[in-house]
Amino acid sequence: MGDGSTVTCAGAGTPYKAGTDPKAPSPDCGHVYRRSSASQPGLAYSVTATVYWTVTWSGAGQGGTFPDMTTTGTATFRVAESQALNNGGG
Repeated sequence: MGDGSTVTCAGAGTPYKAGTDPKAPSPDCGHVYRRSSASQPGLAYSVTATVYWTVTWSGAGQGGTFPDMTTTGTATFRVAESQALNNGGG
């Protein structure tokens, strides 16, 4: 995740539904950054995501399984920071 964390998700995940708030937390697999990316090279976290695919198929009375496949992608993300202070005043 670029901050030293690793996230492993099981299953296919939740299908995207139109109108879903893109800022909402993931319902089944996600990551929360605890610090901004201001101290990172390029002011962003460098993230690598790897997806492992298992594909089975059937048709015309036949079927099979493709050899395991892997897709990897990288991206950088800037993470801002927001802080609040409650001083107990009204």
